[in-house]
Amino acid sequence: MSELLKRIEKLLLTEKAVIAKDGTFVPVKDILYLTSKRGDVLANLAGKKPITLPGNLNAWERLLRGLFVQIHRQYLVALDRIEGTFERFPEEPEEEIRLTRAELRAKDDECEISLRGTEKRFPVTAVYGQKLKKTFGISRFHYLAPENPSDRALRLYGLIDFGWRELYSLDKNDKAAVEAFKAKWDIKLFDKRRMLSYFRLYGANEINTKRVIKNLIYQMWRWIQKGIEEPSDGNIRSLWYKIKGVLAQHSNILGSGDVDTFYSTLQEMVEDQELFRYKDFGFMDMNEPYRVIGKKNPEIILASEKLGHYLFIKKLADAQGVSFICLKGEPAVISMEYFSDDLKEKCGGKPLTVFSISDVDPAGYSIERNLVRGLEKAHQISKVVKLVDVSAFTTEEIGFVRFPVVSYEKKGDQVKPIVPATMGQVTKGRAWFEEEINDERLLTEKDKGGGWKVFTIHGIESDAADRDIIEDRFKAGLQRLAKLNKTAGKAKRKIKT
Repeated sequence: MSELLKRIEKLLLTEKAVIAKDGTFVPVKDILYLTSKRGDVLANLAGKKPITLPGNLNAWERLLRGLFVQIHRQYLVALDRIEGTFERFPEEPEEEIRLTRAELRAKDDECEISLRGTEKRFPVTAVYGQKLKKTFGISRFHYLAPENPSDRALRLYGLIDFGWRELYSLDKNDKAAVEAFKAKWDIKLFDKRRMLSYFRLYGANEINTKRVIKNLIYQMWRWIQKGIEEPSDGNIRSLWYKIKGVLAQHSNILGSGDVDTFYSTLQEMVEDQELFRYKDFGFMDMNEPYRVIGKKNPEIILASEKLGHYLFIKKLADAQGVSFICLKGEPAVISMEYFSDDLKEKCGGKPLTVFSISDVDPAGYSIERNLVRGLEKAHQISKVVKLVDVSAFTTEEIGFVRFPVVSYEKKGDQVKPIVPATMGQVTKGRAWFEEEINDERLLTEKDKGGGWKVFTIHGIESDAADRDIIEDRFKAGLQRLAKLNKTAGKAKRKIKT
């Protein structure tokens, strides 16, 4: 419990401020480094004059431990601002220089570092070099490649590209060389001592489970790209079982929540960090049966969020030779990767037109937006056409097909959600109604008394729409598109002549 409290305290400290000698407050997150000069401790901030702090450097090192690290008897630097390292000695000493074993060790423990926010370089002396390497979980400073943005991004994210120099020149067809390389660098073969040397949880003699998972995933991806590891022929869970085996080998780091950590980490690496794609691992797309690339007009897409529309939109798409996809809810990233690549292969760079069938509610509009965003990563979208909206229904029909999305009470500027709705859902629902719908037929209002009113925002299921209307709208949209393309074609021919 005491260790947990210490970690919480460190997290809270980053959002706090320290008091300078003159009584001003200095935010901890703004400090680049602390230095000792003539008995004073100076806090150095980007583009500002140094600020004098009370006490001595040793006291500040204890107070800021975990956020700052001492690299020299006169310097204490912010960990999250370290960008790169530079050797303090020439790579190959001149012939007349002869270094002792102790001097060689010191050479390996010394370097200069750069910090984000200043062009100044800071010396790391041998006394503090070992501690800095342990903090980063590295054995040599050359793992921190200087002035390389890609390497820096990997390091800051906690990744180590094991054996990258050897991997670069490795012949994937030389089985003996590949086996030797894997025996040396395969994380799955590391014993606990080696695991701790690279993946130690800062401030504890424990292995950082999430960092191990991140590096295992990254190494597998690197080796698949090189061709020395076979892509998966299963789903994402098959990768988890490989990683679970490594964690089980170090039984003290296998926890009940590790499967959730694995999935969230993989999602983070693919969708947030964009280091690679799910498709790179060869994972199966479970939604593959519910999408087809059109033979005549592949750049035109008919999409529905509901699996129940599969046979309906397949028939429409096949008749017109266009592409179609049933999303089964929010579009899965892996499905969008495969679908987008298939479209790229057949469309020849043509911009896409999307005809969309989705519910008239916040979730349905979100699904459509995410479909378009997924396609926009590799394609230009010329137009998105909604085939189901409020105009597809009469007022009478809306009265009996609408359903409540969210309810809330309002008095003046005060807004309170009505259970089971949350305030976030109310805010999202109101924004959707005001920005996208603004149709009083989907908003009901009742007096509650005391100046309060109860409002309910309604939605409409796309299944409630007449399919003949959807089909007519789709065909009319195709005709308009054909006319536009014909007009554009004539304009291009005139320009050429």
